[in-house]
Amino acid sequence: MSASNVFVVSRRFALLSLLSCVACGKAEKPKAVSPSEVKNPVKESQLTTVAITAEAEKRLGIRTAVIKADNVQATREVGGEIQAVPGQAVTIVAPVQGTLRGGAGITAGQRVRQGQTLYSLVPLPPERDLLTLDQGTAQARTQLQVAQARLARAEDLLADRAGSVRARDDARADVALAQRALADARARQGAMSGNTGGGQALPIKAPLSGVVQRVTVAPGSVVTTNTVLLELAALNKVWVRVPLFVGDLRRLSPGQTVTVRPLNGGAARPAKPVDAPTIGGTAGTATADVFYEIDNADEAFRPGERVAVDVALGSGDSAAGGPGATSATTRALTIPAAALLYDASGGQWVYVHTAPQQYTRHRVEVQRTVGDQVVISRGVKAGAEVVTDGAAELFGTEFGGSH
Repeated sequence: MSASNVFVVSRRFALLSLLSCVACGKAEKPKAVSPSEVKNPVKESQLTTVAITAEAEKRLGIRTAVIKADNVQATREVGGEIQAVPGQAVTIVAPVQGTLRGGAGITAGQRVRQGQTLYSLVPLPPERDLLTLDQGTAQARTQLQVAQARLARAEDLLADRAGSVRARDDARADVALAQRALADARARQGAMSGNTGGGQALPIKAPLSGVVQRVTVAPGSVVTTNTVLLELAALNKVWVRVPLFVGDLRRLSPGQTVTVRPLNGGAARPAKPVDAPTIGGTAGTATADVFYEIDNADEAFRPGERVAVDVALGSGDSAAGGPGATSATTRALTIPAAALLYDASGGQWVYVHTAPQQYTRHRVEVQRTVGDQVVISRGVKAGAEVVTDGAAELFGTEFGGSH
């Protein structure tokens, strides 16, 4: 074998050895195992199309509305606090010192009507008479004993025909007066020891219809003059305190109303501005407190409650005495509020009409509410048709709650 052939064989052998080592190294490396695996993944949009028959569509009363891009009033959502109207919140105090009766069922949050008796107060004697209570009782007891002795002698004389009927009757009257005086003296003593039986009580009545805000005394307590018993607030009208950024005050039109919404999702209602001076808010926040009044005959709002307030803003100068702010609008997608649905976790959805008798559920993001329209920031496009009437029925059909 020539030298050149030996060299070729040697190169082939070396190359085969190298490939064998590389293959061995790959075979020894363990294969990674995934801890989880999703089989047949499907996008959310492919699971949310509901196909129904024309008959079912008619039976469910399906109606749609076109998503529009409208000019929407610029608004600012801020937090507010419900307050009782000044002058419509009263503090009831004890007119004189005494012992309280009744009031066991009065608690904070309870509704009361005007003229309703809240407590009965058994007055105590003035301070200067407290030291003579025992002496007065003893004196009344002695007077009764003397009157009873006179009555006994008058009856004995009348029985022996030595006395008169008039003298006996006068003695009986003296006994009755002495008994009354002793009873009053004992009642005054009993009031000091907490026993109010038999004493004359003063009724303490509600001066207006409203809700009890705070109770500060317990039934049976001995109170002094002007002791605070409870606080009562009329709630047929309430104020909402709104801290507004001072830069937004110039964008408010004179007489402009705002919309107040409970944080628990209850119905919103308008509030009109109060003719009261704007006062400074919290130091360092560059805000000022503005007050609005709400009709609250159903007592849906309570003092101290936190609410959301939608304030419409203009673009001009509406300072005091100025011409008023020019309405400011922005371009946004709007849908009827009836088209919006919520799932169990708070997700917001609408059904879009994508084909005849086919409706696809789309997740949306709500920016705010303007009247009966909802401003959508994303999730749908202008021109699409969303279901208004029958949206809840489609939701139930999709998840098995409707047949």
